[in-house]
Amino acid sequence: MEQKDRQFASMLAAAQARLARHDAAQIARRAAVRYEDGAFLFETLGARVRVRAADCAVTPPLSKWHTLTLLHYLDLADGTPLTGRTITFSQYPDGLVRGGGLDRNAELIVRRDLGVLPQQELTRRCKALGAELLPSNADLCARFDFAPCYPLWLKIWFGDEEFPASGRLLLDESAPHYLTIEDAVTVGSLILDALTGAGHWDA
Repeated sequence: MEQKDRQFASMLAAAQARLARHDAAQIARRAAVRYEDGAFLFETLGARVRVRAADCAVTPPLSKWHTLTLLHYLDLADGTPLTGRTITFSQYPDGLVRGGGLDRNAELIVRRDLGVLPQQELTRRCKALGAELLPSNADLCARFDFAPCYPLWLKIWFGDEEFPASGRLLLDESAPHYLTIEDAVTVGSLILDALTGAGHWDA
């Protein structure tokens, strides 16, 4: 546990150091966030947050992996517009292994946990994360905004007596301009964890 804590502390320090090398106004422009009074202001999964530029402190506090991934977003964002075209995690550059694993895990979680919920309850859980429900060819399509230029879509087809529920978590084609595949998997895992209440990513 101590080694993992040290590893995380090292990753956090590296993210803070990279951000310190950027011009704050340039970060705000590329990441589509507001910058005022020495802090970046934006929404993430339904929460309004303030990231202080001087030390990267986030208020209100988020889980450590959520916080780290937001810092990576601010560091990596290059301002590429959303395309409106979706990709799976395995279609990410270098995403065949880690992204494919998240794709399979999402399908399992939909079939086992989310797709068996009453639609009203699943809708409530999605909205608690700031999701917008959209018309779709799926029975339920929810758009989650992890960051201003980083949306994800959860599509679910509910099961019946003949077929189990199915679904997938999708990204905009521009996603690699904002986060690495490792970060993308973290974002997908954060959303699935929150929807199921598993609590694996709450620390």
